Amino acid sequence: MNEQEFISLWQKEKPIYSAWGLFIIEQIKASLEEQGKDLKTFLKIDIQEPRLKSDESILDKAFHRPEKSYQDPYHQIEDKVGIRFVVLLTEDIDFICETIQRNSLWKFDNCKHFAQEKISEPLLFSYQSVHYVLRPTEDFIYNDIEIPSNTPCEVQIRTLLQHAHAELTHDSIYKAQKKVHPEVHRTVAKSMALIETTDEFFSQATKKLNYGPLQEHGIAEGLDSLFLKNTELKPISQRSSLVVYDAFEQFLDDSTLESISDFLERNSFIFEKIKDRYFSEVFFKQSVVLFVYWMMRNKKRRLNQDWPLSRSLLENIANDLGISID
Repeated sequence: MNEQEFISLWQKEKPIYSAWGLFIIEQIKASLEEQGKDLKTFLKIDIQEPRLKSDESILDKAFHRPEKSYQDPYHQIEDKVGIRFVVLLTEDIDFICETIQRNSLWKFDNCKHFAQEKISEPLLFSYQSVHYVLRPTEDFIYNDIEIPSNTPCEVQIRTLLQHAHAELTHDSIYKAQKKVHPEVHRTVAKSMALIETTDEFFSQATKKLNYGPLQEHGIAEGLDSLFLKNTELKPISQRSSLVVYDAFEQFLDDSTLESISDFLERNSFIFEKIKDRYFSEVFFKQSVVLFVYWMMRNKKRRLNQDWPLSRSLLENIANDLGISID
């Protein structure tokens, strides 16, 4: 395949690659929301569309890179379309990785993971990211475009600091028009060592600040999922949620989510009450309200005693359950 044949096929198939990338974005973002993630805070750079390689870039990679030796460049180049997710912490990367690996709509090849590279080359400090190549498990149609099962899309996942390092070094080193001096490589390696250390410090500090029964047992995420599934309305967490959870932290354990779920299954009318107030009362936009309904039924005395917010909220919830607040 010569350059002209290559670019003609690329022009023809661009809509296929674009559709496949967009489908992946929608799938991953929807799954993150179903698991209780607020995309506005979880994803540090908003992503709406996939990135297609430019004609010039893909031709250069296919035919003019001395370090590349493709036998079939069109089908061997797997990043013709790409997606990048940027998050705050390294554990957030793991969360997206698990989301990708659970989805049965695609096959995945985990072609790069910085954690594995730390084990294989512990003395090396260089570009860090997680790369997957995803292909559909079968041919399918999306947005009126047929997407063959051999269509690849590269997904990159990084922390903000890893992303900053990659953005700085990609054009200045990877695409440098002249030989890069060793001291430059050394400086970049030192910066990556510092970034890796800082990422670890951020993770440690975040765990110490935020980790407790609420996080350990995934209470907020679990209630967000219940809220979304049963009301078809997106839960929006506010500071008042944490105030409530802090006041009643002793009731958050490994059985709480199951107990609340069973309670709501027996009292499914609660979701209609929430939907009635969702657009008029901010507290009813938060999944913590499910916890408060459960507390009102099971721990009413303690709820009354230590309730940190407006008493009118408790009165509404008690009325919904048909019980006295006292």
